[in-house]
Amino acid sequence: MDYADHYSATKDAIIDALAAVKPSPKMMRIDAFDAEDDGGEPVRVIGVIEDDDILKFLVIESDADGEIYPIARSHIYKKGTSVA
Repeated sequence: MDYADHYSATKDAIIDALAAVKPSPKMMRIDAFDAEDDGGEPVRVIGVIEDDDILKFLVIESDADGEIYPIARSHIYKKGTSVA
């Protein structure tokens, strides 16, 4: 393998590796508000996130044991207007 082949193969490998890296989604903080999910459960919306060119709401959810965590949701409803 000569220098040009080695350079080309290395360049192609780096380009492929960079293309495989998914950039982190961008988040926009908003004033928090209360809403409902698809099932009519109350959620607290704290931001908007862009994920794969789709805007999603960033909400705080909690488990039965009290653990809270953020999760991205694409469908959120005003209080009292969910499909449930």
